[in-house]
Amino acid sequence: MRFVAMTLASIKMTVRNRQALFFLFLFPILFILLFGVIFSNDQGNASISVVRLDNSSLATSITDGLGKVDKLSVTQESRSKAIDRLKNGKVDAVLVLNKGFAKGFPERPAQIELYYDPSSTKSQMMRGTVSAVLSGMERAMIKTPPLIAVISKSVQSDQLNYIDFLLPGVLAMSLMNSGLYGIATATVSRREKGVLRRIKLTPMPLREFIGAGIINQLIVSILQSALLIAVGYFVFGVHLTGSLISLAVVVTVGSLCFITIGFVIASFAKTADSASTLGNIIGMPMMFLGGVFFPVDNAPAWIQPLIKVIPLTYLANSLRDVMVRGQDLATQQSNLLILLAVTAVMFAVSIVFFRWESEAK
Repeated sequence: MRFVAMTLASIKMTVRNRQALFFLFLFPILFILLFGVIFSNDQGNASISVVRLDNSSLATSITDGLGKVDKLSVTQESRSKAIDRLKNGKVDAVLVLNKGFAKGFPERPAQIELYYDPSSTKSQMMRGTVSAVLSGMERAMIKTPPLIAVISKSVQSDQLNYIDFLLPGVLAMSLMNSGLYGIATATVSRREKGVLRRIKLTPMPLREFIGAGIINQLIVSILQSALLIAVGYFVFGVHLTGSLISLAVVVTVGSLCFITIGFVIASFAKTADSASTLGNIIGMPMMFLGGVFFPVDNAPAWIQPLIKVIPLTYLANSLRDVMVRGQDLATQQSNLLILLAVTAVMFAVSIVFFRWESEAK
């Protein structure tokens, strides 16, 4: 009964803290809404401007050929206007067919200029698209059939978008933030106010106090996850192919890991401000190296060892595997065991070093 009463008290304190409620529930939802709106149309149309200074049949064929490419918008305009629009991000590439570019064709290769913006991913992709279109037209003109045909087959049952990759990452980041910032700052703040000192005077042992905090935070994490997934599913049509039970297990294990890390921060931080600072020092590198926003498989080799010791990497990968790729828990054994090992170590450290009273007192 004492443990249940402490758990209920922790829940009430969380509910009454409006600032905590905002960062626990509304902030992740606003985050996924913002990123979802920006990136949900990442598979949309590309655009190219054609500067046509030649009236040959080859120029007509190239222009018409580009116009038949699915999801490619083609416009014709002057060179200066087209280049300005490319620099301003209004188009993704500019193809210039100079007067006489096909002189001597087919004995002599036609000279075509392609302008692109190296700072734009879509613009760089246009280089491959235009090359593929022109290669196909060339084979058709010289009547040479392709010797090698590549048949692309997706290993995913559904056509996935960036939002399908992003949602599990944002969910992992939210679970991390709840533990690192929510638990750590709330616990240290209660220590500064003398709440923990008064609890210490009761018969409650430390493990029950930490256990009640863990249960409270687990409930918050599960509600937080349900809200985020609901927003992703109903607003952006995120593909959910995995088992909800498997997902709940991964959420619980991941949340436990970061909750115990939060208690370790609370054990060493002297003030709420220092707890927040420690949370930032630990959380910021994990947020950018843990595969939340983009894949980190192609990161430089020298940073890969750091990526492999970050718990968030294993949580984000496991959530993505279960939610989007539909894998079961058997395939996630290594990810879950690593998270559980970190949880056990952090729990032991927090039991040893946790302080009921502020050093200043």
